[in-house]
Amino acid sequence: MRAYELSADRLLKEFRTTGNGLALSDIKKRQADFGKNIIERKKEKNYYKEYFKQYIEFFPILLEIAGVLAFIAEYYQPDQGNDILGYAIFGAVIINATFTFWQNFKADKAMEALLKLMPTIIKVKREGKVLEVDAGELVPGDIIILEEGDKIAADGVLLESNELYINTSSLNGESKPSKRELTCKDAKREIDAKNMVFAGTSVVNGSGEAVVVATSMATEFGKIATLTSNIEKGLTPLEKEIINMTKILTVLALIAGVVFFLLGYFSGKGILIAAIFALSLIVANVPEGLLPTITLSLSLASQRMAKKNALIKNLASVQTLGSVTTICTDKTGTLTKNEMTLKEIYLTSGEKVSISGDGYEIKGEFTINNKNDNSDRYIKRLLQAGLFNSRASIEDDKIIGDPTELAIVAAAKKYDLKEDFEKIKENPFSSERKMMSTFGKIEGKEILLVKGAPEVIFTKATHYQDTDEIKKLDDDARKAIQKELEDFEDRAYRVLAIAISDRDEEEDLTLIGLVAIMDIARPEVKDALAKCYSAGIRTIMITGDNANTAAAIGRQIGLQYDGVITGDKVAQMSTEELQELLEEKTLIFARMASNQKLKIADALQKNGEVVAMTGDGVNDSPSLKKADIGIAMGSGTDVAKESSDMILLDDNFNSIVSAIEEGRTVYFNIKKFVTYILSSNVPEIVPYILSFFLKIPNPLSVIQILSIDLGSDMLPGLALGSEKPEKNIMKRPPVGKDEKILDWEVFKRGYFFIGIIEASAAMFAFMSFLFSHGWQYGDVNLSDPVFHAQAMTMTLLGAVTSQLANVWTMRSWDFNIWTISWKSNKTLLFAWGAVLVWIYMLLNVEAVQKVFNTAHVPTTDLWILLPFPVLILISHETYKYLRLKKMQYLNID
Repeated sequence: MRAYELSADRLLKEFRTTGNGLALSDIKKRQADFGKNIIERKKEKNYYKEYFKQYIEFFPILLEIAGVLAFIAEYYQPDQGNDILGYAIFGAVIINATFTFWQNFKADKAMEALLKLMPTIIKVKREGKVLEVDAGELVPGDIIILEEGDKIAADGVLLESNELYINTSSLNGESKPSKRELTCKDAKREIDAKNMVFAGTSVVNGSGEAVVVATSMATEFGKIATLTSNIEKGLTPLEKEIINMTKILTVLALIAGVVFFLLGYFSGKGILIAAIFALSLIVANVPEGLLPTITLSLSLASQRMAKKNALIKNLASVQTLGSVTTICTDKTGTLTKNEMTLKEIYLTSGEKVSISGDGYEIKGEFTINNKNDNSDRYIKRLLQAGLFNSRASIEDDKIIGDPTELAIVAAAKKYDLKEDFEKIKENPFSSERKMMSTFGKIEGKEILLVKGAPEVIFTKATHYQDTDEIKKLDDDARKAIQKELEDFEDRAYRVLAIAISDRDEEEDLTLIGLVAIMDIARPEVKDALAKCYSAGIRTIMITGDNANTAAAIGRQIGLQYDGVITGDKVAQMSTEELQELLEEKTLIFARMASNQKLKIADALQKNGEVVAMTGDGVNDSPSLKKADIGIAMGSGTDVAKESSDMILLDDNFNSIVSAIEEGRTVYFNIKKFVTYILSSNVPEIVPYILSFFLKIPNPLSVIQILSIDLGSDMLPGLALGSEKPEKNIMKRPPVGKDEKILDWEVFKRGYFFIGIIEASAAMFAFMSFLFSHGWQYGDVNLSDPVFHAQAMTMTLLGAVTSQLANVWTMRSWDFNIWTISWKSNKTLLFAWGAVLVWIYMLLNVEAVQKVFNTAHVPTTDLWILLPFPVLILISHETYKYLRLKKMQYLNID
């Protein structure tokens, strides 16, 4: 049953009600049958559980196990600093869990934003009396009273309508008030029926009465809410990668622990000693600083993006941007300025007028082709018809009104129109009428001024203004005007027809001209699109404009596309058909309804695409949530913003491209500092292994390992995370969905290349110091604790000074460091300085020496440390140079 197709009598009968409303005795029964008229929330989250979930993710579990093992090792071998290591690890876990939970908590607001649009108290007729009741008590069959300013609480079919206009933008994105009537006309679905009102919309003008036909989740508004809440977002690539890294590092740590436990046990060390050694080795293999560094790096990246007008809500989404393969973007305000400019006028008397100046500035020149003696008068009359038949105004930099009307007002001011107009009556614009007219007096003469869609005005016009007289609008004249109209549309203009009459009737009009208004493309869009194409990212325009205008704008901005398809055709296609079409072609989608965006996003994702989708209305929220990166406009609704991953503060397409560039940069920056952090694991592990199997003193204590992981590694690692984009970053293909951060290249550089050099540096420093001060091989227990502390300090400094060189060479993944300004990363300069201060404290500050078991080392011994940092710089820069020569696509000037 389609309620909107029923007659009033049949409708009342179907819903067992009357024009006086329901009997009070029926209300409770219907409330029991239909439930409360509220937008249902998903099951309320238990935020205590949500918080503790952060502790049972893969990486936190690995760190927690390492922390427990540290306490176990401390129990069996006290005073080795394992307890401090355990506390530090758990501190890092708590900080990360709290930070991640807070980010998710702030983002979990989409349903709350939806609920704000629903009224609480409404007027309803029951038993012939008008009552004010809670909106939640409404039931199907109730008669609701609608007045100007009211929010509508349920879907209903009109019984009465007195110049009733409602704002339906929350459902269909249509910003113009929509007139309601008592017939559905040719509607095939509820949302198109002109005799229906809808929950979540509001009354702009007039009044009416309606029979409630749907409440709560059965309303159109409820369907959007259901769709939005039921869409589950998958894990971001970064979240998957953290799980992947955790698994790999866990397996490596456990294998190392088991292997060396067995080696220790079978070499006669005993179970306890072998077990403690294995536990220490496992802890040394766990990069405690990795997760905090990733979190802080993402946070810094999101701050940089905010400065570029892209506000990130979910930190993990920063890296997802680097994987985007397709951007689905709105046109108006994103690819264009949303500052309409009247650029050309065609007068039916034959003149063609060009107007200079863009936007709403009131400076510009009029150039008239085919000018005759009456041209100035006709231009003046046409601009009067636009100016005085408008609600927009531009006064002292205050701009108020619809962008299309503002374009006409700006043009009229450029022409310096100053005549007064005495308004008598106005017939407002509506999306159904597609026209507006105002009756009044100019210079004492009554006149009807009309503007609207050409296809509407043409049907009401019977005459046109020729060079010096008014003539009948015959077929030849219509064809000539139609040709000019098509020329404007082919050049991406939005066209309005202007007509006049000396009677207060919208019939038998005299057509006087066409105005061609353009939403000026953002000047930076062309370059931004070119950057997308070089980066392997395709861009799909989705717009409500007609196909000709959309295609013309596409050509103007350099959009690459294979064709234009309209929303009607998309609605008729299955997802599989759309999926196949999008696999083969890049299309412009014209005359699209917002709810069709979800279908497009779904088809693209099934094709393996990583989709960024823009939107601004409530009805965009499902597609924003469905997309891998939902991008809400800063000027959009709260619901769209809450459903998105990113908010575009300036609504500018160029900001999306900048955000993607930042996302790619984050991916490679994480790759850099993961390699950097893993490099320091090797000089932590190797001394342990050698001390276990060789007859040498312990080269490194557990607390010193902690000082590397959480002390000297974190700040430089964070500095690598704040590196600016490399010069080839937007000339690479998108980061693959299955591309791993922790890949063979990271392992090769981190563990088997730089890590080996750093381990050699640490052991060379340790052994050289011992031998140079008279130590004999086999003397495991040094009698002088200061001497042992000095030797361990040299091991520690061997690793730390190597990392000081490593952080510079890791600034670029592909290019040599001399191609990057040494001053371009101020965070790195600070971090490097901080590590030097840390080294000084380890050598000279007694309180620090006591905690970290270090001691002062004479300057003459520190020269031992110099060769290895130089070796790291030379060898890694040579490696990058040779690798780059093999990978020609990266060799970009």
